[in-house]
Amino acid sequence: MALPELNTARYTVEIPSTGQTVTYRPYLVKEEKVLMMAMESNDSKMIIQTIVNVIKSCIQDEIDIDSLAMFDIETLFLALRSKSVGEKVDLKIKCEECEHRNEVQINFDDIQKPVIDDSEKRVMLTEDVGVVLKYPSMKDVERFSENGDESIENAMKMITACIDSIFDADNLYDAKNETVEALDKFIDSLNNEQFTKLSEFFKEMPALHSTILFNCTSCNHANSEELRGLQSFFS
Repeated sequence: MALPELNTARYTVEIPSTGQTVTYRPYLVKEEKVLMMAMESNDSKMIIQTIVNVIKSCIQDEIDIDSLAMFDIETLFLALRSKSVGEKVDLKIKCEECEHRNEVQINFDDIQKPVIDDSEKRVMLTEDVGVVLKYPSMKDVERFSENGDESIENAMKMITACIDSIFDADNLYDAKNETVEALDKFIDSLNNEQFTKLSEFFKEMPALHSTILFNCTSCNHANSEELRGLQSFFS
């Protein structure tokens, strides 16, 4: 006789970059085991890939997970985590004064979700020439951060891959219609100030974030710690 199957609750969450609402189920014990093993490995690439695989298993709608921005992945996993395990997480955060590790509890409701401002994608390089950028997908981040390499060359490749269009006073040039060589040549022609403007877009990308206030249990120093990005909340 077959054992009974348990009904699993369904919830919805909005994907920040697209505004699409998707349905998901909490992850199961078998999936939590895999997540715990990945977290214990301290291998960031393995952790991200495991998180993506769990999201793919739990999302009920047809979406291309690999094409989503990293902050979309963060938001989806936070929703899964809150409904699967609980809406709070315990962290150990070092005191900035004495470095004592303090136990701090965070409520997921207090974590600020990514806010998308499409105007930030438009970067003016001169009075007439500008670039419209798109957020890098999870695949882009993996591809250009291979082996933890954060070289200038990889930064330039990331920027090239994330150009949506280039415009001047008279024309709009869709990046899909341009060769990689042409886009690389355009990036190579930038001066340092212009390249920095494009780089800032990636440094200031939306992410899960929260400011944690606590007094150290060892020295009573008042701490203010900003957590940003998924791994900050589960390290």
